[in-house]
Amino acid sequence: MQRDRAAIVAVCVVVAATAVAFGPLVTALSLGEPADADAGAGSQDRGSLTIESVSFPETATIEAASYGAANHYVTVPAATVQINSLTGAPLLVYRLRIEALGVQLGTVHFLERVEGETYRATMEPATIDREQLDAEYTGELSVVVIDASGRRTVANQTVAVSTVE
Repeated sequence: MQRDRAAIVAVCVVVAATAVAFGPLVTALSLGEPADADAGAGSQDRGSLTIESVSFPETATIEAASYGAANHYVTVPAATVQINSLTGAPLLVYRLRIEALGVQLGTVHFLERVEGETYRATMEPATIDREQLDAEYTGELSVVVIDASGRRTVANQTVAVSTVE
C-alpha cells in the first residue's frame, strides 16, 4: 500500500515540476519549437513574396470591456497590401506594438491562395489587462514577410492609439 502512495506522489511531483519548469513562469525553457523556427527549417518551401506598397490605417482603438471587466480590447483596422508577385506559401505578419504599454499584437496570414494583387491584412481584436489607461498612445504598425529568403519588415508606420471608454 505504501508503494502505491509513493508512486502517486512521485507522479504528482513530476507533473507539477514539469508544469512549473516549462510553463509561463519560466520563459527560458520550452517544450515547443523555438520562436525563430518560422524563419528557419522549412522556409525553403515558403516560396517568395514581393510587395509594392502597404497602406496602414490612421488610428487604432482601445475600448473598455463590457460589464465592468478590468481588461480592454485593442482593435486595429485592416491594412491594404499591394502584392507584386507571389509564389509558394509565404507568410505575412501584421503587427501592432505599443511600447508605452509593453504590448505587441499580431496576426499571421498564410498567403498560399491569395487571388488578385490586393490583400487586406486584418488583425484579430486582442485583450490587454489594464485598469487605468491614458487617453492617447503612440503605436507602430508593421508588415513582416517570411518567405524562402528569410524574415523582413516591408513597411512600418506610426499610428495614434486612442482610448475609448
